[in-house]
Amino acid sequence: MSEMAPLPPFSLHRPTTVEACIELMATHADAKIVAGGTDLLPSMKQGLFKPPTLISVHDIAALKSIEVQGTTTSIGSGVSLLDAQNDGLITHPYPALGEACSQVGTPTIQAMGTLGGNLLLDTRCIWYNQSAFWRDSLGGCLKCEGSICHVAPKGSGCYAAHSADTVPVLMLLEAEAEFVGPNGTRRVPVSELYDSDGLKGPRLEGAELLTRIILPAPKGRIAFRKLRTRAAIDYPLLLTAVRVNQDADGVVSGGAIVLSAIGPQPVQIQEVNEAIKARDIEGAAEIAFKQAMPLSTHNTVSTWRKKMVRVEVRRALTALFENL
Repeated sequence: MSEMAPLPPFSLHRPTTVEACIELMATHADAKIVAGGTDLLPSMKQGLFKPPTLISVHDIAALKSIEVQGTTTSIGSGVSLLDAQNDGLITHPYPALGEACSQVGTPTIQAMGTLGGNLLLDTRCIWYNQSAFWRDSLGGCLKCEGSICHVAPKGSGCYAAHSADTVPVLMLLEAEAEFVGPNGTRRVPVSELYDSDGLKGPRLEGAELLTRIILPAPKGRIAFRKLRTRAAIDYPLLLTAVRVNQDADGVVSGGAIVLSAIGPQPVQIQEVNEAIKARDIEGAAEIAFKQAMPLSTHNTVSTWRKKMVRVEVRRALTALFENL
């Protein structure tokens, strides 16, 4: 295991503007972007990536701004998870986002990791998230150097799980991600960023940089829950975000549920609006349970994780209704 501890050799560039970063990305097509490095650098030590060039965005001040214009809040992709959970411009209108940021890894990781990095977090499973030595003993992993996905050996794709804590909340907030590339700027709803094949990761278009996350005015109250083995460090076994909408008179008018860490992309639960509108906690929990199909991406069995969907949705909705 010790031979995997050092980082592989690479060259490092530190641009100070978005424009300079885009130019470097166009010049170095095989480069990787590094922000906080809390996910990429450990993966490089494990032999999952060996990019000859890293482009650090740490010195790009424009990526660390938080701006409010009317009812819209723009958060730079380089804002740290620690700053995001402590800045009133974020936590006052979007408390659940601050809560999600506070659940990522450890305080040290939160101080280094960025909101943009979490948004683009690599999918993973217990077979992928290992050293090259460990993976080699199984004949490799489909996501990096093998031909079989050990999560579903009879399947044709990669089933590594999407485990980014902030994404279910961002989806319920109807956030948009802004990218800048050689062809200009584009915005895409966060809910449309992820693919059903864990091999593909976020849907990026060439050499483009995530610059901002744009949040509209909140449409309701959101509760976020993270199920994991330990209270820190561990990746989630299940992520649950629940929104309860209220009309102008404060009457519950519906809601939505997003689950993650159960497959390659977050799952928006369908046909749950009426159950939430009726304050039918058990009914909403049952709808989510039936649609959730956790895969065997963790040491903890998927059947238990599926049963915990009922529990986590019930807890989230109970907390929301008690505080309306």
